[in-house]
Amino acid sequence: MVPMKYKGLGFERYDSDAYNKEAVATMKALVAEAAKGAFVYGPPGTGKSMLVAVFANEKTKAGTDTMFLTAAELFSETLGAANETARIKFTEKAESAPCLVIDDLDAAHLNQEAGEALIGLLKVRQDAKRQTVVASKFPLADVPQKTEGVGEELHEELESLGEHIVLK
Repeated sequence: MVPMKYKGLGFERYDSDAYNKEAVATMKALVAEAAKGAFVYGPPGTGKSMLVAVFANEKTKAGTDTMFLTAAELFSETLGAANETARIKFTEKAESAPCLVIDDLDAAHLNQEAGEALIGLLKVRQDAKRQTVVASKFPLADVPQKTEGVGEELHEELESLGEHIVLK
């Protein structure tokens, strides 16, 4: 679910500065796409969460079932759920959603288990040609150093999402 502070916010109300106009234009174009995704990077305070939330709102308004969650939520549900049935259902929902937006990739500790879970999810979604957008405070080039044991493979999966958007 899109955070309440961004609920209903669309691109027409997104206040982008001159530096981020290209990023906003790219995200607008992705609303019409069905399979091409994006890796969105920017330092804290650049508007990543707002941009991906606006994107999710616009996809939903366009009639696409869109799942929005933080990386911490994703990993707690796929790795830590006490009920195996609930964990399986959540994973299936994340795999099958036509559009999946994962915010704050860096907020979760990317240990090997979390990295493997994310790689598996991204591969399933890529194979099914489902749109995935991932937002992170660390750049794509830093992924191998941030993820224990599976950094290079995760880097490749994130790189293959499609667009690489940098906010300033």
